[in-house]
Amino acid sequence: MMGTSPRRVFLSVISSTFIAFAANFFGITSNLLSALPETFVEKSGLDSVYPRGDYKRVTVRGSFGSPGKCSFVIPKDWVADTSLALAQAQRAAKVLDYSMSSSSSNQAAVLPDAAYGPPGKNDVDVIINRVKDFSLKETLGSDPKEAAEILLSSKFGPRRPTTLISSVEEQRGGESGLPIYQFEYTVDRGERAAPLRAISVIAGSPDGNAFVTLTVVSLDSAWVGQGGERLRQIVKSFKLV
Repeated sequence: MMGTSPRRVFLSVISSTFIAFAANFFGITSNLLSALPETFVEKSGLDSVYPRGDYKRVTVRGSFGSPGKCSFVIPKDWVADTSLALAQAQRAAKVLDYSMSSSSSNQAAVLPDAAYGPPGKNDVDVIINRVKDFSLKETLGSDPKEAAEILLSSKFGPRRPTTLISSVEEQRGGESGLPIYQFEYTVDRGERAAPLRAISVIAGSPDGNAFVTLTVVSLDSAWVGQGGERLRQIVKSFKLV
């Protein structure tokens, strides 16, 4: 009976390990990433390919040549909004008329650069606007509460059905250490639907040429317990890259 070559055994073990790692066999890769420091995994980019624990990282770039880029984590079972991808493709195929002066038409034309959620839903979206000489504090003011009031009034109008719960300033943006404004609010939809709760994060690119907004929104009742922790983890992980 022929003996087994030690070299053959070694190559077989190495090959099996690589295949298991590449395919995330039985969640081995995800478990390994969970044991490593988050900063190391993020820099390696592996958490964009394999989930790290219960989350995976996504990176969003501005559409149609807009500058600015951000990253954040989402639950590993969430997916990109396919209807948004279709709308973006249709938008890219058209010649846009920038001479339109109607503010309502321009507002209706805004598309998120990315949107994610459980299959069939959209719970988080990102909008990256091309701007000039944008500064968070100089453009929106040094008080995050006043900035939140301005942005909510701009979106919903002076008789907006929103209630501001909190507004804070934090340092984010990775190595750049740029400030962000974060505010939490509820949206009263009256008798037609249950109220919503949302958290928006506002940031400006280091070069002042992009204005980035991430918004996580769901039913007010969904922000409690483990479901609420998942939603807040998305917000907490947001940063410019």
